[in-house]
Amino acid sequence: MNSTFRKLFNLFRVMKIVILFMLIGLTHLSAEVRSQNASVSLKLKDATVEQVILEVEKQLKQDFFFSKKEVDVTKKISVNLNQATLDELVQVIFGEGFGYRLVDNLIVITPKTVVAKEEEKTVLMKGQVVDKGGDPLPGVTVLIEGTTVGCATDVDGKFSLPLPKELKGVVVFRFVGMETQKVKLADIKDREILAGKKDLKVVMEEQTEKMDEVVVTGIFTRKKEGFTGSATQVSGEELKRMTSGNVLKALQMLDPGFKMNTSNLTGSNPNAIPDFQMRGQASMGNYQSDDVVVLRGDVNTRPNQPLFVLDGVIGVDATTIMDLDPEQVESITLLKDAAATVIYGSEAANGVVVVETKAPAPGKLRFTYNGNYELQWPDLSVYDLMDAEEKLEYERMAGVFSTTSQLNYYNKYKEEILRGVDTYWLSEPLRTAVTHRHTLTMEGGDEALRYNLGINYSREPGVMKESGRNSMGLNLSLQYRQKKWNIQNQLSLTNVRGDNSPYGSFSQYTKLNPYYRKTDENGRYTSLLDQKKLPGEGGGTVNIVNPLYNLLWKYKDFTENFSVVDNFNIECAILDNLRVSAGASITKGTSRMEVFKSMNHTDFLAEQDLTRKGSYNKSTGDNVSWSVNASVNYNYTKDKHLLSLFGRWNVDESKSNSVNLSAMGFPNDNMDDFLFAYEMEDRVSGTESTSRTVGIIGQVSYMYDMRFSVDFSIRGDLSSQFGANTGMAPFWAAGARWNLHREKWLQNTIISNLVLRGSYGVTGSQSYSPYQAKETYSYDDLLFPYPSSDILGAQLKGMGNPDLGWSTTENRSLAVEIGLWNSRVNASFSYYNNYTDELLLDYNMAPSTGFATKTMNVGAVENEGYDISLSVMPIQDYERQIQWSVSMNGSHNRNVIKKISNEMKAMNQKNLEKKNGSPEAIYEEGKSTPQLFVVPSLGIDPATGQEVFLNRNGEKTYIWDPLDKVAIGDTEPKLRGAVSSAFTYKNWSVSLACSYEFGGWWYNQTLVDKIENSSAAYNLDRRALSHRWSENNRDARYKAIKMTNQDTGMSSRFAQKRNEFSFTSLAVGYRFDPKNFKFLQACRIASVSLNATMEELGRISSIRTERGLDYPFARTFSVSLSVLFN
Repeated sequence: MNSTFRKLFNLFRVMKIVILFMLIGLTHLSAEVRSQNASVSLKLKDATVEQVILEVEKQLKQDFFFSKKEVDVTKKISVNLNQATLDELVQVIFGEGFGYRLVDNLIVITPKTVVAKEEEKTVLMKGQVVDKGGDPLPGVTVLIEGTTVGCATDVDGKFSLPLPKELKGVVVFRFVGMETQKVKLADIKDREILAGKKDLKVVMEEQTEKMDEVVVTGIFTRKKEGFTGSATQVSGEELKRMTSGNVLKALQMLDPGFKMNTSNLTGSNPNAIPDFQMRGQASMGNYQSDDVVVLRGDVNTRPNQPLFVLDGVIGVDATTIMDLDPEQVESITLLKDAAATVIYGSEAANGVVVVETKAPAPGKLRFTYNGNYELQWPDLSVYDLMDAEEKLEYERMAGVFSTTSQLNYYNKYKEEILRGVDTYWLSEPLRTAVTHRHTLTMEGGDEALRYNLGINYSREPGVMKESGRNSMGLNLSLQYRQKKWNIQNQLSLTNVRGDNSPYGSFSQYTKLNPYYRKTDENGRYTSLLDQKKLPGEGGGTVNIVNPLYNLLWKYKDFTENFSVVDNFNIECAILDNLRVSAGASITKGTSRMEVFKSMNHTDFLAEQDLTRKGSYNKSTGDNVSWSVNASVNYNYTKDKHLLSLFGRWNVDESKSNSVNLSAMGFPNDNMDDFLFAYEMEDRVSGTESTSRTVGIIGQVSYMYDMRFSVDFSIRGDLSSQFGANTGMAPFWAAGARWNLHREKWLQNTIISNLVLRGSYGVTGSQSYSPYQAKETYSYDDLLFPYPSSDILGAQLKGMGNPDLGWSTTENRSLAVEIGLWNSRVNASFSYYNNYTDELLLDYNMAPSTGFATKTMNVGAVENEGYDISLSVMPIQDYERQIQWSVSMNGSHNRNVIKKISNEMKAMNQKNLEKKNGSPEAIYEEGKSTPQLFVVPSLGIDPATGQEVFLNRNGEKTYIWDPLDKVAIGDTEPKLRGAVSSAFTYKNWSVSLACSYEFGGWWYNQTLVDKIENSSAAYNLDRRALSHRWSENNRDARYKAIKMTNQDTGMSSRFAQKRNEFSFTSLAVGYRFDPKNFKFLQACRIASVSLNATMEELGRISSIRTERGLDYPFARTFSVSLSVLFN
């Protein structure tokens, strides 16, 4: 049965191939017959041969191919033809000494005498032309450059080309939609090929614009040489050399102007969402970048967040980009200044990140598998906590054991230590995690219809036990091209679930004393490890909870998000230089979050009321957004002039809502559903928002002689987020570019690229919560019926501001680029100045209004800085296939507050009075937003052990006073950037990436908390024991040992300059060539790539601080596999 089935299958496959060849053959035959039977009617008097040829080509819709050295096209002739055949045409136009042959869609004119001579003196070279996937290409034009000797490939892609016996010259291979290939006969080492005994194999690739020659803006593509804006374009290959995971993490290595702020609290938590910014902070207020958004994806209102664009879909979540498989990314473009970002108008003040994934490629059906396997282990190198013996000794020195009962306590745990008890609590909630990601892609099609179907699955367990993130998705891309039409549709479905660890916060384990046992004498977890008594003033009983006890009970803490995105575009080329297009996209998403804690959870140890034990918090939300647009693009070229006109109109709408439920009282662990709660909160909370935007843009671009370019763009936006008195906001930009390397006086010099460009423009921002301009009402306090009426009470919740409008950013940019020795050395310098005005800030109101504040346009911030880059290619040996490159980049940003509101001044006073914890932002005009304010400290007084401060009058004092706080520096580094190197040898590749930052100030809060502001009831850093003041150690840096929190205030003693150099990633890769591995050919595998990457190798830092407080950081080692099947 199997044998019969196999025979039928083989027969069916042979029939398909035969039918395919017949169709191709019939197509070519019909084209040839049509050309030979074509007829032309033409009447011209005293016209040049060139004019006659052009008229004939229009009627035949075919081109003539001939050498102008052999044909005088300026010669004048008179023609009077009626239904003339191709033979008659050639004789009339070129004369009897010429003949012709048909090659693809070309009419090749050949001198008859030359052909005869060439046939006498030639040998026949044979070969085959295939595409990148190995499929034969029929109809490829094969010509010897500079002659009319040529042929075309048959249905098998094979050709036979007559060669001169001298074997000199270049063979040119041309095919519609493919890159032209040239083969020098002198470079062919195998003489059997030149003798016609062996076939020459030529591989042609699809014709695409090279990435380094164009700039992808997400709305249209521009030639790089005519683009006046500031843009950094990074290829997918460059990203893969930096990371096997998060492409945005790799992006900051390649462009220091883009920054990903990873929280020291959340560390490597796979469910945490970092904060992103480009070229400084453009906002002020209570926003904290450490916030972990409850419903993952709700991050677009972060005021410093750049705009993310994915395959033309504007405003996607950063999490969507973070989840992309690096193998699927074609390029990422950073648009930085107004000339580059103004096309996005009110959404572009913080820059734009444009991500393009790989488009479907034509050819037969192909399958690609990409897999990534990663090993993660916690990085605890910065944790240096006391062991059991050291901690007990610390407590003795602190005076904990001053009574008889306490001495018994000391003896008890001393005996435990002698028995070998020294629990390493840090390892309890941690594990070595193995993550894996898989992507299977199917693609193919022809020049008319192309398709790409991809499915992906990712499992990312975190280094804290039972935490993790799982995602799966499906992507379908269709592209149809037919004559003047180009239609595309992309559909994406994604489901993501994130689970938080039931082990709780990692910081709990860093505090536990190592002389405690994890379990009791019966091997069971107990809720309390100890009730430690601290004698004296400020002491008392401290309950030491065992976080491992919570593992015995049911627990839920997860978020889940599902989204569907569809993006449709249609384009019509009305003329060769006039295109119109329209597009529509829709995004639909749902999300939910659930957190359940059992009545036995240690959070409820102190609760006596059983109906208040156990909790359940549940949130659900959904969002839908859509966008429609229409655009027109016109290009006019004449001589050295190129004029481009672009216009676009768009309408966008976004709706979202969420409902938050909370309940208490779950007396039975089997009743772990929300419905079983004893009591639910009276009020259901939640959010709802709707926003709409209308925009229109026009752009004019002019280029002269590929040397000078100017751009002018203007955009108008309307938004429902702002007041009724705010009309259409105009945003505009102008830019200029001078390609000096194209000047004659720089030709034939070592300078291969030299560009000067500059721009000025105004963009806006609407990354704010909606309804701030509206008068809003609430029923919270008055929702009950009134006896005298049938209505419910409501109260005014917020004052409206009909004049509330956009915040705007004036952007000035200047840049120079230079390339030497055919771009073996490249350098660039870019200066920018961004002035953001009309920031939305709270403004204090008079008490008579009944409201404390209302939102107004009152703030201003300036960001000024520069980006620099240098890349060198010391080795570039194509013959031996060796290449080595080194690149360096850096950025500097200076942030200055220009204007603040009176509410901000009141907030400053509140933040100024704060004594403990991390320093809060204090905004002063003329200072930067990340300025660090602390009280100046002169250190520890050797005589008394007290800290000596310097007050505002310059006098020494022992008293910490918040009014003495001064700005000592900026937390933003003076210079930050990266250094990387890549080396390739044949199929091997090695790359190393490092990052650095110098000159920024850092307040070492973890050092304060682990040495001075911590109770002796908890474990501490070893420095708390060895570097403390005492009569025998009067030159110590830290205060004397005390039993309780010493209430150390913010002082310059714990402010440190942060100079850090990190070894970010090391990658080694190898590409398996099927020619060298026969088993790959047997498996029908076209290519295999294997890469190994290690990230977070180590760091050299001037600061020693604990990293990853609630969730530790991790080091990773990953292996990536990419397989392309024929």
